Amino acid sequence: MCIVCPPSTTDRSSLAPVGNIDQTFRGNLVTTDAVATSSYAQQDSVPLRNRSRSDGALAASPNGDQQVTSAQLAQHSTEDDCWLVVKGKVYDVSGWSAQHPGGRVIATYAGKDATDVFACFHAATSWAQLKQFYVGKLVDPQPVPPLLADFRKLRSQMQQQGLFRCSKGYYIFKLASNFFLLGSAIAVFALWNDSLWAYTLSACLISLFWQQSGWLAHDFLHHQVFRSRRTNDLMGLLIGSVCLGFSADWWKTKHNTHHAAPNELDHDCKAALDPDIDTLPLIAWSVEMLETLPNASHRMLVRAQHYFFFPILLFARLSWCQQSVAHAYTLSKSQKHGWDEMLCLIVHYTWYLGLVFSHLSLGKGLLFVLMTQMICGFFLSIVFVQSHNGMEVYSTEKDFVTAQVVSTRDIVSGVWNDWFTGGLNYQIEHHLFPTLPRHNLGKIQSRVQQLCEKHGLLYERCGMAVGTVRVLQRLAHVASFA
Repeated sequence: MCIVCPPSTTDRSSLAPVGNIDQTFRGNLVTTDAVATSSYAQQDSVPLRNRSRSDGALAASPNGDQQVTSAQLAQHSTEDDCWLVVKGKVYDVSGWSAQHPGGRVIATYAGKDATDVFACFHAATSWAQLKQFYVGKLVDPQPVPPLLADFRKLRSQMQQQGLFRCSKGYYIFKLASNFFLLGSAIAVFALWNDSLWAYTLSACLISLFWQQSGWLAHDFLHHQVFRSRRTNDLMGLLIGSVCLGFSADWWKTKHNTHHAAPNELDHDCKAALDPDIDTLPLIAWSVEMLETLPNASHRMLVRAQHYFFFPILLFARLSWCQQSVAHAYTLSKSQKHGWDEMLCLIVHYTWYLGLVFSHLSLGKGLLFVLMTQMICGFFLSIVFVQSHNGMEVYSTEKDFVTAQVVSTRDIVSGVWNDWFTGGLNYQIEHHLFPTLPRHNLGKIQSRVQQLCEKHGLLYERCGMAVGTVRVLQRLAHVASFA
């Protein structure tokens, strides 16, 4: 999720090769009905597929496979002309993004090797679906870097150990305990709503219910829980939209792109490819981003960004709710599932506003609504900013593992941190293995640390207070150049 601001007004139409990835698309990067099976299984030979606009430039080998060079692959680097490599084989997915359950985010790897990102977000059943897009073999593949070789070995070991299998009992407990928060909030609100302390306590409990609903929806929409993609998506819709009040499709649109390009800027124009740092004109996360500011007044805002950062967090949920409703409404005009999202959001506001105004006068009710929105906005966004903000922002190409690690921070584990952050304090592990169930993230932390140490990658892990200070230090540093 984007941490605080509405999308910037930067013109992104020229951000090839990723295409217009911040436009509306649906689905999740996990596109299969099975998880926790070997993603690096051998593929059978597949028939030749001729789809591209420039196949005539390719040579055919005696067995019928087209022979593709790295230079030729790089020429197919837009959403409309999109080739990518998975395990040394070239696939033409031009025009597929509209049907791809993961949406247009697939174009972020146009003209590149997508082996590791494909394996991390797809299970074995998806490998068979690649056959229809097959073009040929990459004749001059680069040697697999030692980092990626060790990463693939680690993932294979985790699969053999069954770490990608979810504990249903864990999630039953998480759902039950979360609805206990809501029940407690309603009880306090109904019985003692004339008391200021009860008023405030109930607002905090509802805010925590929303926050924890967000973490649960995150797990379901990453397909960590069920083997069925449809069941995961349904639960994500119910928890995310009915309970939390966010459009599940809106969230997936942003979150898919964030995972594909964490803290990444466009190489040429320095605009944010990651929507979570697309926070201009209010906040700039790197000096490079200042190049996109159009005038002095915008720079003046950025000069003070470290002072008004925390007040902005209070309004984060209001901004996300507005974006969710707008997204679902726009989606409902063209796609049937948009109406499902609108209906779920209507149910959310019906139970929430009905609860408030059935017990409070208009003035007190509006104050309570504002209080819950602001508290929840802070509870959500203070976790988000710990994960990536203040870490490296880059515009040069990086391999999958390096991109995830250098842009991400872990927060130290503990009963409170694990619960309050919904497991997102293991952010590095989650970004490397996004389909790994939350309850297994801590089990692989030491192995991920060893991987990073072996290959000279900075593995940042600190307390929440220290993480917050580092975020503010980065903001002040960038502000000094505005």
